[in-house]
Amino acid sequence: MNSASRKERKLPGALFLVALATVMFEVLLTRVFSLTMWYHFAFMAISMAMFGMTVGALVVFLRPKAWRQETLLPAMGSSALLFAISMAAAILLHISMLVPNPSVDAWPMIWTFAGAAVPFAFSGIFVCLALTRFPSRIGQLYAVDLAGAATGCLCVIASLYWLDGVGAVLCCAALAALAGVLLLRGMEKVVAVLVTATLAGAT
Repeated sequence: MNSASRKERKLPGALFLVALATVMFEVLLTRVFSLTMWYHFAFMAISMAMFGMTVGALVVFLRPKAWRQETLLPAMGSSALLFAISMAAAILLHISMLVPNPSVDAWPMIWTFAGAAVPFAFSGIFVCLALTRFPSRIGQLYAVDLAGAATGCLCVIASLYWLDGVGAVLCCAALAALAGVLLLRGMEKVVAVLVTATLAGAT
């Protein structure tokens, strides 16, 4: 079995982790936003998730030649790693700013929502590639995607039992980085391992 085939065998596991992390992050954002901003802004997390994932899918659709089959899996691994890094950056950016007060300064809130959409764009790229570039495995991959999303809902409960909102997001980011570890190779894999360990240790 060649290297490409071995990597493709790890795709369901990586997709499961990305789908899990995506739903988990979305729900955790509603928790964080409800505590750090007015409760009704918590629902903006859902809007930002839909917006970000749509942007990611559009990137795949509008630039089909950027995702060559021979480098597809490493590119998906990079998307998973960027998903993890941007997720951690978004939550740290949010907690580093004062609670937004639109009547005084709307920019902190704008930056918060813009930053929250970025991780979902990388997730959208990964999921879109997984569900459109492997037509012979679409049934299996779609089932894995749904299973990962369902598990993500349960993981929110477990993570918030042991961790606070920020710690739970960092744990979620570590799971997304682990998806990158499964698909990357060489030095990129080493970087993904280091990012995973750092995020896990920071929870």
